Amino acid sequence: MKFGWYAYMYILVSFSCGFGMYTKKLITLCSCMIQFLELMFVWVMADAFSMFDYGGSMGLVGLVSWCSVAFIYLVLMMGLDLWVVGNRFTFMLNSVSTVFGRQVLGGSQVIYGFGLFCVGLFVYLCFVGVYSISPYVFCLTAQFSHNFCIAMVLWFSTLLLNLTISIKGFFMHFVPSGLSWWQAAPVGLFEMVSNLSRLITLGARLTMNMIAGKLLLCVGSAFWGAMAVNGSALGLGGICFLLLILALTGWEMVVGIVQAYIFTFLSVTYINEAPIYMEGH
Repeated sequence: MKFGWYAYMYILVSFSCGFGMYTKKLITLCSCMIQFLELMFVWVMADAFSMFDYGGSMGLVGLVSWCSVAFIYLVLMMGLDLWVVGNRFTFMLNSVSTVFGRQVLGGSQVIYGFGLFCVGLFVYLCFVGVYSISPYVFCLTAQFSHNFCIAMVLWFSTLLLNLTISIKGFFMHFVPSGLSWWQAAPVGLFEMVSNLSRLITLGARLTMNMIAGKLLLCVGSAFWGAMAVNGSALGLGGICFLLLILALTGWEMVVGIVQAYIFTFLSVTYINEAPIYMEGH
């Protein structure tokens, strides 16, 4: 009986020691995996944010990034009737101009030349947004300085136009009619702050959406590249992940077009406030 008890205790202690060593090795392995994932995440995010830098290098990637911006202007010049006889590209521009003239511009058509400006802005942002989603291409609309310059010109133009037509009508637009003075004061202050914030929100909205899409594609491509190095990219999981990235790329191109439409539509909405004052002036 004593020998059986000792044997049972020996087996129990041995199993406990073995399980403890196995648990210690498992904890060490998990710690190493966590450190590896942290380093990989830092490396991927550092490389992801570095693609928004411009002028940092003049290697092959930098050359492709700079040429991508020049390519946009070359494509837009193809639509000029001065250089090319009427073609499909010109027909597409005329179709877009017609749609904006009927559906989007509204009362701002009274401003001579504004419809042509909106069409040019929409086509330009569409080309930049769609083309910038491609890998190793400098994303111009992800730069806040670029979007802020366009938004600043549009906002100041709207402000000067409204003040030129009717200063009284411009400030009356901030306060709804029928309010007492103690209600009109905070409402007018909030509306004025909202009008001033258009200068930043118009460009920041486009910048944040393009940065989010570009980062998502960069991180996904980095993980698929790691799968290719491990040899698992040709498996079912790797192929499905690649198809997901391709579908996400197409979706981000659609988002670029939608963001260009929203940017142009908001610009038209801000300008549409001026003809209202013009009718009442």
